[in-house]
Amino acid sequence: MRQIYTYQVIRYFPHILSDEFINVGVMLTSGKGKNRILKEDEARNMYCSALIGEKKKFLGVIEYLNELALDHRLLEGKHYFHNFRFSEERKSASEKMEDEVLEEIFDDYIGFKIQTENKKDEKAEILEQSIKLAKSQSFRNYIRLRTNQSTEFDFEVESIKKHIIHHSIVGKMTVKHDVTRMVMATRDNNNSRYDFLNISGKINPENQYLKKLEHNFVDTYPYKEKEQIAHYLELIAQ
Repeated sequence: MRQIYTYQVIRYFPHILSDEFINVGVMLTSGKGKNRILKEDEARNMYCSALIGEKKKFLGVIEYLNELALDHRLLEGKHYFHNFRFSEERKSASEKMEDEVLEEIFDDYIGFKIQTENKKDEKAEILEQSIKLAKSQSFRNYIRLRTNQSTEFDFEVESIKKHIIHHSIVGKMTVKHDVTRMVMATRDNNNSRYDFLNISGKINPENQYLKKLEHNFVDTYPYKEKEQIAHYLELIAQ
């Protein structure tokens, strides 16, 4: 049975007078009120270093947050001064357990910015699989596929029969970077479709970035497994 989880994102503002911030943690405000804060080793591998500034200071911030989290003091505003703020409350519906939901939300807002030596480049694997399938005997006479070497999208798939180009971005609706990439890349072209792939969740029409898109031209597809990639290519090849 699906449950509704309420959560807030913890934001760190390195410069008090700036509106720029870094998401550093997520806290469920429903259920047992669990939280997921950046760990020190994860903070060392954050790749938004230009915004973080001095890494030593940022690591001190993370250490401080984890101390508050251990004592369940994250909601006490007096600990945050002007450098920390909470996002508005948001909701997520899921059949998964609380810990799994918390980890998924953390990954959507923060986890994708963490680089580790052992972390797989999932997007690169998806693109590699897409190219391999597109060039296979099953598809090569029906579709053309261009990778990000020739387009600002992750890849483009053209139907040879219908001459319709699908502009495809591998990403998530909950990740601002992925949505804004689609907004900036969208062009007025009646012979094109704009597809978000590898999506979790539904399109929220109230999302301020999505409002800039023509919703009829944005489709979402689950796009991780080989069968899902093949299904997407089959739809275009028809």
